[in-house]
Amino acid sequence: MNKHYSISQLLTYMKCPLHYYFRYIKGVKIPPTSAMTLGISVHSALEVNFRQKIQSKKDLPIEAVLEAYSDSFESAKQETAWEKDENPAEVKDEGMNLICAYHTGKDRNEEPMMYRELNSETKKYEKKLVQPLSPQIMPLFVETPFEIQFNNDVGYTFIGRMDLVDDQHRIHDIKTSAKTPTKDQVDADLQMTAYALGFRVKTGATEKGLVMDYIIKNKSPKIMSVETYRTREDIDRLLQILGSIANAVEKGIFYCSCNSIFCGPQNCQYWDMGNGKGCKFGVTG
Repeated sequence: MNKHYSISQLLTYMKCPLHYYFRYIKGVKIPPTSAMTLGISVHSALEVNFRQKIQSKKDLPIEAVLEAYSDSFESAKQETAWEKDENPAEVKDEGMNLICAYHTGKDRNEEPMMYRELNSETKKYEKKLVQPLSPQIMPLFVETPFEIQFNNDVGYTFIGRMDLVDDQHRIHDIKTSAKTPTKDQVDADLQMTAYALGFRVKTGATEKGLVMDYIIKNKSPKIMSVETYRTREDIDRLLQILGSIANAVEKGIFYCSCNSIFCGPQNCQYWDMGNGKGCKFGVTG
């Protein structure tokens, strides 16, 4: 049976090969952080809305979407690695505000939501109305899986799942983020490249666009969409990365990336797994 690789596996190896070893070779799962639980729960609730919208052609009432979010959050809450100063109820409430912003642009009291944005010319902050994205999207496919097989006998396939494809054949990815992304970051995002590849192989056509829908976790949530595209060269680069990582995994090449951003007891949950096998030891034995 062929081995499967996903974009999550590739990104993990690129971040730290030793992380890949612990997660995908040894099967050591780490509990999600509060940010991960919030993001997954928001994503799950929006998925519930978009799935039914394929047939109904209209959004669910906000109460139904919030209920789906609450169910998902409560299910994941017990397994979340909460920090000492974190309050699960406050994090849950923050997620509800994010959903309200994305779904209706109004808070739970039905008041229009506002956010502050810096005017690049005046260098002053201005208040702007939140523009909800749910009403603007008519889904065609939601959470659509794909599997790419290769003609040459490489011994693996590439699998993935597209978040959402709208009726204009644009692929959407919904993200919650603490920071406003740059256009360069979206243009270089390998996950979007993987979606483009999956769409082209699955449908035999080229997508009409790629859209990263961001829910920014400011004090007042901000909703924004960043459009991008992918060329054949972008696809080829992804396939080259896939081949290189698959080759390294087959050869058992796993090492600590020693990245100052990720390494350390505060940022790496594999840092000290005991018995001298954690990332701080830089070994896999």
